[in-house]
Amino acid sequence: MDTVLFITDLHVGSHVPEFAGVYERAAAHNWRVIELELARTVRPLRELVSQWKPAGCILEGSTVSAADAKRAFRGIPVVNLDPGARAAASARHTVTSDPGTIAQWAAKELLRTKPASFAYFGWCTKTVWSVERGRLFREAVRRESRAPFANFDANWDMGDTLGVQKKLAKFLAPLPKPVAIFAVNDYAAVQVAEACRLAGLSCPGDFTLVGVDNEEMHCECADPTLTSIEQDFHEAGRLAADLLAELIENPKLSPKHLKFGPVRLVRRQSTRSFKFYDPRVTKAVERIRRDATTGLTAADVLAEFPYSRRIAEKRFRAATGKTILEEIQDVRFEKVCELLLTDIPIGHIAGRCGMRSDSFLKRFFKVRTGQTLREWRSAHRRS
Repeated sequence: MDTVLFITDLHVGSHVPEFAGVYERAAAHNWRVIELELARTVRPLRELVSQWKPAGCILEGSTVSAADAKRAFRGIPVVNLDPGARAAASARHTVTSDPGTIAQWAAKELLRTKPASFAYFGWCTKTVWSVERGRLFREAVRRESRAPFANFDANWDMGDTLGVQKKLAKFLAPLPKPVAIFAVNDYAAVQVAEACRLAGLSCPGDFTLVGVDNEEMHCECADPTLTSIEQDFHEAGRLAADLLAELIENPKLSPKHLKFGPVRLVRRQSTRSFKFYDPRVTKAVERIRRDATTGLTAADVLAEFPYSRRIAEKRFRAATGKTILEEIQDVRFEKVCELLLTDIPIGHIAGRCGMRSDSFLKRFFKVRTGQTLREWRSAHRRS
């Protein structure tokens, strides 16, 4: 059994599902996978690699310089997973996110909100992936809109979030409102949301916002909650593992550069549009989004309005174009479709979506799609 190293800065964020994807493919390749976290060791990389004598390495992240990598991996096959600027130039075999698709999804979602201007907020340093997302987002917006576009070009300090929020607030102040903002990831999107709060800007009246990665704690704890594009980091790990296996088998393999894409956009308060703004309706929609799959009823939602059921339903429909029950059913339907794309047995789906029985779910789904659950799963997995 060969040993393969997965080398990363730290076992956090996207690195966790990436490692899981590599580990998933390890059995097929008869590997033992060892994770090395560079932030948790004082040893030089060359010494660590020498200790394990791996058949190959997957290098995730950007802290390893090209010179250090050359010394450490002499004669060892290496696949770079989402390399930073320092590693990308010399990397022969890479797996990277798809900036074009991410930018298109962000543009499509923000164009839907009919903004008066657009803005892009990139990463704290000018990394390749950040610059590309911004460039391609601007191109996607330009194809559909002539509205003004602004790019926050300055580097910013992660250790001084208040400072960057003040700079952002100043940057956003002169832009025509509402301004549609694409942030390079969810951490950056949180800084944008806080900057808007400092500037007294409201959502969606003054701004809308999209992030990337769908890191749930960042997205759900932000105010407003953040719409985000979820990437398939698990697939990234699988792609990197399979490419490394190919490289180990054939060390003279021609350079390959593979991409993994986003899997879904999770719409939250930061891009949700209403026919008119009603804070109680906004709160109700957020509760439905969070709790519809736990058995929430229309009566539960109506109980939170400070007026009669008839008036509450009327205001909800006027703002959203739907009844409370229709909103609950839409959220449940989205969850059903999400679960059908996984390996969860069909008989377990109703309970996870707030449906009262399997038979009710089957009737509900057939009315909505014209297909059975099994037919829909088969067709969409193939596509």
